[in-house]
This record gives sequence, C-alpha cells and structure tokens, in this order.
Amino acid sequence: MTTQKEAHAPLPGGRKRAGGRPAKSESERLKNVPLRMTAAERQEAEKNAADAGLTLSAYLRDRTLGKPVRGVVPAINREAYAELARLAGNLNQVAAHLNAGTMSPDWMLLHDMLSEIRREVGKLRLDLLGVTESGGR
Repeated sequence: MTTQKEAHAPLPGGRKRAGGRPAKSESERLKNVPLRMTAAERQEAEKNAADAGLTLSAYLRDRTLGKPVRGVVPAINREAYAELARLAGNLNQVAAHLNAGTMSPDWMLLHDMLSEIRREVGKLRLDLLGVTESGGR
C-alpha cells in the first residue's frame, strides 16, 4: 500500500504526477476586472442580478458586453404560457378542420368550443392579475 507521502512524491526527472484540474489555456483563463462602486450602486446591481437570476459577476458581464438580461419568469407566467399554448392548439385544430372541409361547421359545437375558450382565457387573465373568480385577491 502506498503511503500519502509516497503518493505525492515527484516522479523521476522532477515531473509532477498527473491529476487535478487541467490547466486552462491563456484564452480560457478568466481575468479579474476591478470595479469601484458606491454601496448604493452595489446594492442596486446585486438586486438587479438577483431579479435576473444571475450572480453579480454574470450580471455585470452580460450588461457590459451588451447581452440582454432577462428576469426570472415567475411560475404563474410559465403556467399561463402553457395554458395559452393548449388553447391555441385547440383553436388551430378547429381552424384546420374547417379549412380542410373535414369538419362540418356544426355551429352549436363551434359556439360551445369558442365559449369554453373564452371562459378559459378570462380565468387565465384573472390568474395573471392575482384575482380570484369571486373578485378578491
């Protein structure tokens, strides 16, 4: 069994043992850029970074390089997006069948489907505002 001291001993010729993280090339190596800010500026930058779901470094880097900084999408918006996609899919199916002539325009059925979609969109709009169907928050 190799002792800890033997495991870290240099190889013949003064070479080091392989292992650890490979060295980065000069182009990959990150450089620090000193930046002076007031306490208020730093606080605002940290808040903006947190709102965007980024570290302060990533936020400042993106802003400096002109990259768009997007905020974190709230869960309600992701859910609303999914619900809108479902409703849009339903509308596209109806339109495709009507245009292809594979669906006779059963006006009562079409009216019921459009009424359901209208109700769902209305409910979704209230959800986005944080309002319950009874009118409260």
